[in-house]
Amino acid sequence: MNESKKYNHQCFHVDYNNLISKVSFEFKNSLAALASPTLSKQETVTYLYNSIRENEGSINHRPGLPWFKIILFIPRLFLCLFRIIYASIQFKVNHIPKNAIVFRTWFGPNSINNSLLVDSYFGELSDQLAEYENVVVTYTPDNLQSFNKVSKNNLTPNHIISYGLLDLKDICKLFVEYIISGLIQAKQQYFFNGNEVTTYINRSLLIDYLGLRSFEAYAEKYKCEKLLSFKIKAFIYVFENQSWEKVCCKTLSKHDVRIIGYQSSGFSPLFLNFFPTQVDSVIHPMPDLLLTVGEYFKKYLLEKGSYTIPVEVFSAIRFKYPFENNYYSVLSPNPALHYRILFAFSVHKIQYKYIINDLISVFEDSLIRIDLKFHPDHDLAKITKELELPDNINIVKSVEIDSLRDMYDFVLFNDNSFGIESLLCGVKSYQYCRESLVSDNRFLYFNLWDVNYQIQELRKLKNNYESGDIDKEFNIEEVRNYVNMMFQPFTKDSCKEFLNFLNQSSPSTYIN
Repeated sequence: MNESKKYNHQCFHVDYNNLISKVSFEFKNSLAALASPTLSKQETVTYLYNSIRENEGSINHRPGLPWFKIILFIPRLFLCLFRIIYASIQFKVNHIPKNAIVFRTWFGPNSINNSLLVDSYFGELSDQLAEYENVVVTYTPDNLQSFNKVSKNNLTPNHIISYGLLDLKDICKLFVEYIISGLIQAKQQYFFNGNEVTTYINRSLLIDYLGLRSFEAYAEKYKCEKLLSFKIKAFIYVFENQSWEKVCCKTLSKHDVRIIGYQSSGFSPLFLNFFPTQVDSVIHPMPDLLLTVGEYFKKYLLEKGSYTIPVEVFSAIRFKYPFENNYYSVLSPNPALHYRILFAFSVHKIQYKYIINDLISVFEDSLIRIDLKFHPDHDLAKITKELELPDNINIVKSVEIDSLRDMYDFVLFNDNSFGIESLLCGVKSYQYCRESLVSDNRFLYFNLWDVNYQIQELRKLKNNYESGDIDKEFNIEEVRNYVNMMFQPFTKDSCKEFLNFLNQSSPSTYIN
């Protein structure tokens, strides 16, 4: 990696991180600021840093107004209003038991199984915990169109759709408050690398408002207020330190509710929202406790972020792999050559075109088959429609993970959990890192082999296939040790361990 890249990565994690914290401090703890993905540094949503860096040195360049979003704002708002009213009526919640433990989870592509709504984030834990406590699982669709996939018949008594908590009065207040207070603009001047960047920041804040990127956080305020009316005991959610989470923590922390964040998915340095600065740790609400899925995730969060709350290791609930004595097993690689590689894509659809073009440029007309596994959050039909692929590059809907080593020689990926899963299944994996302004390293603390691939490594891999010089082997014990530092199994004792976390007392503090 050259020095300019090192500088860019350092610039992102220190200078840019601190810059956005300063902007947040201008607004202190206003709801609009907490609700803003821009100020929560959700760079995979806003791409603000890329916009600033790509236009560095263009003295006369200033971003224009997002006219398309301005024109669509009112129609988009009314469509959102209609869908939420529909959902609130269709999935109306009349009762939640007193002292209930509420798990706030996502509704995703795999959330319906055998006609029932199932939780892939907390499922096994919430099921076991229900033997001791009143448990309610509230699903929040990642987009409002998802409501079309759910009916009342999919719901069990303790599973609800979060918008069903709101009545018409709540919804009217929500929309009025969003329209009146949702738009904020920085008044101070901000500089980055010697360039004035306030215009870029304000444009991103404007798009937060016009594109309804801040709306979900406003909605969570009203949902949490309704949960409080039912006198819940605890609120557990998937932690990514996004804007809606901050609003939940702010709303609930004023009351006697235990708030626990659970880091369930992998992340990289690209996800700046995981790494609060010292300023953020003071002005942004946080849960009472943050649980991680493994020692390395805990270590990385504490090294790179300023956390003033307890951070503990729990279990990887979503991993369903064999383990013995609380230690995951790792299969040995299959020595046979399959001439087949799997590429597992992350959720960031903006990267797909560039990665696929790289794969085509290297492997087109070769004997090697490349299977493309897209992230399940995306509509496969829409992606497929946009692609023209050679015969040896194919899209696969799903992968039989148990037979991975009998189908593929290697896994290429830019999605952390699948890279680890392939190791568990005996398949060597590499993360594909296109040249970028920001590091996207997914293998934390990994030093067993050079795991980073760029296009020149793809060409070398192709040449190795042609010469027969393919190395699929790895040291099973070393890989096993690494995997178990990344992820801790969910065992028969995990539920009791969680109950201990639940009953601890450690209130979070921030400026209110």
